[in-house]
Amino acid sequence: MPVPVDAALWAELAFPPHRTRLPVVGGLPAGVERDDPLPPHPWYAFRPSRQAFRHTLARLPAVREPWLRALYDRGC
Repeated sequence: MPVPVDAALWAELAFPPHRTRLPVVGGLPAGVERDDPLPPHPWYAFRPSRQAFRHTLARLPAVREPWLRALYDRGC
């Protein structure tokens, strides 16, 4: 079902303004603060759950391969 749309909104959706993905040189102007804080980053590398990894390996037919079976047996 057609829905009437304002011409300015249609133009914005059909032809978005050109935005470059290059990093901005410099910083924010004096007195301007960011309102979107960066998300916290963990201090350690990501390690998957051993139980989930073993469960996934157990469901794979390729676990019969010797090198993959060794991983499963070690519990890695």
